[in-house]
Amino acid sequence: MVSAMDQSLMRISIDAKSNDRPFPRFGQPQRIGEYTVTRDRCVISGREDAKYLYEAAFADGGRVRFDLNKGFDTFEEKEGDERLDVLLDWITTQAPRGGPLKKVLHEADFVCWRGLLTRIAATPFCPRDSWEFAAARIGEVIFLCEKETEETRQRKASMTQRDKMMSYWGFKFEQYMTVAERGGEPTVNEPVTCREEFAMVVKSTLGTPVGRPLRLVYSGEVDAINKDGDPIELKTQRHALEGTFWKQKSMKWWLQSFLLGIRDIIVGYRDDDGIVKKVGFVHTDELPKTGEWSGNVCMNLLSNVLTAVTPRPSLQSGMTAYFTAQESLRGSQSDLDDDDLDATLRDIGEEDYELHDVV
Repeated sequence: MVSAMDQSLMRISIDAKSNDRPFPRFGQPQRIGEYTVTRDRCVISGREDAKYLYEAAFADGGRVRFDLNKGFDTFEEKEGDERLDVLLDWITTQAPRGGPLKKVLHEADFVCWRGLLTRIAATPFCPRDSWEFAAARIGEVIFLCEKETEETRQRKASMTQRDKMMSYWGFKFEQYMTVAERGGEPTVNEPVTCREEFAMVVKSTLGTPVGRPLRLVYSGEVDAINKDGDPIELKTQRHALEGTFWKQKSMKWWLQSFLLGIRDIIVGYRDDDGIVKKVGFVHTDELPKTGEWSGNVCMNLLSNVLTAVTPRPSLQSGMTAYFTAQESLRGSQSDLDDDDLDATLRDIGEEDYELHDVV
């Protein structure tokens, strides 16, 4: 059963001008966990199975020759829509059952994937990129889960073979640039798989227009660990970091790395045939200088959206709200047991943890 939500949840402008205010206060992301997801989607805490950066790629001034087309016919894509399953599995492995949920989650107001935060924050400069998410409140914690939009489904269905190949290039580049052990060599003749991953969980705070900062816990995949033990992002780019397309791409790179506290991005400069001939470094804090976008606008919108979803009588424990980006934020509300996501969260709440605030 769906009901109308508090109208204040819908009065948020998503355009750049309305969000052009000073940068909201944002706490430096603090790592609270790491985990590996195996090929059969089991969650293992720690970084024992993390991939390490192939430092030898920079030995000749970054000059390389990586064929990103290699192995496309054996590519293993991720199957199904896991929603929050992996993150919830990590949560249940980190804390004793029966404890207060709020304490288990470092007093978080929100728990979600980094990808959702990135998509929301990018909206002022990517107005055609639709998104939708569910906000399910369990006790005093709100779990946010992105839902695939009709536009996204249509885009996937209309992908050409060339589109699929270009999407594969990024994954193949990761294989060329990572090793299982420090000092090892990349295993570039094995099938590329998206069914294995290494991720970090961080906590941070985000300032709001009114009231206290919001406390966030979120997780994001990490491509590699460098020789100093720091997380690294791996990206490919056609030729130089310039042009109209780069202006938007640089913003998404910045958001992804900024939100996890990643300082450096390794870029593979490719040609139109998918051949990388050079690799180099880009510092995350330099990216805002390269595009016609503003980080303060992105983070202000994110703050406004999350503030609108903050616990209030209209979003009671055991209820789910659905939000969609159109010309403004729109919302509706339903009972918690409407879909698989909600059933998973209900199990977490009822069976694993106490659902009251920690005094």
